[in-house]
Amino acid sequence: MKILVFVSVLAVGVSAKSCNKQDCKENIKEDCICTMEYDPVCGCNNKTYSNACSAECHGITKYVKGECPN
Repeated sequence: MKILVFVSVLAVGVSAKSCNKQDCKENIKEDCICTMEYDPVCGCNNKTYSNACSAECHGITKYVKGECPN
């Protein structure tokens, strides 16, 4: 049981580190094409993008499904 708790805490810590805002900078790709499908994702920069493709076209590779909280 202690191992399960340890692994869970470790996973949360790693996922929180993966969205470090210092490592999350927009770098817009000029030739990137995406659909207009609205399936929002929240980038590690706490900005909502219309879909994963749009986030990646802005250079954001770490995001979670859904809109960012206000």
